[in-house]
Amino acid sequence: MKALLLLSLLVLSAAADVAKVADAAEVADAAGVADVVPELQEEKQLLEDEVPFPEEEEAAMFAAAAQDAPDTDRMFVCPSGWVRYKTGCYLYMSSLSWSGAETHCARQGASLATFHDVFEYSFLQSLIRQAGGSTAWTGGFYFQTWRWLDQSRFTYFSYSSLNSATSYPCVYLQSRAGWTNGVCSTSRPFICMKRTDTC
Repeated sequence: MKALLLLSLLVLSAAADVAKVADAAEVADAAGVADVVPELQEEKQLLEDEVPFPEEEEAAMFAAAAQDAPDTDRMFVCPSGWVRYKTGCYLYMSSLSWSGAETHCARQGASLATFHDVFEYSFLQSLIRQAGGSTAWTGGFYFQTWRWLDQSRFTYFSYSSLNSATSYPCVYLQSRAGWTNGVCSTSRPFICMKRTDTC
């Protein structure tokens, strides 16, 4: 038994020594590579610095880029009655079922609104309150998982109460609490949303 214990200690000691040698070799290899890389970078830098670039060509290049660049200062205007927020236009509408609301939004070139963070959610809540409402359908629904009609990821899960998703698959906002889900055939106000490129 003592011999077995002694043999085990010798094997472990030898394995530790092999590991130390391997680690030292890796460090040496890494140091060698690190020494080569700055040299290559310096050579490349010298070549880039030596390339002449005529001033006329540079001026023409910048002028062409300025003409082709999109006008970042261009403002978009939402249609009459719509409210602008971030990258979209929003419209609070009177009551329809969830599918009726989606159809109505689609006729407007929009879809039921989505929210992906507390800021978008708070904006939609304030839109509901400004219109004198307390709830509104959104584009969220349940089919095997929570989804948005516009195919964006469903990432904001701050709901006030959650009913059985299979029986109550449509998402609506509450103006003073988190979102919840309800029966899709219930008539509620709703919020349509257009992205800036379609406003």
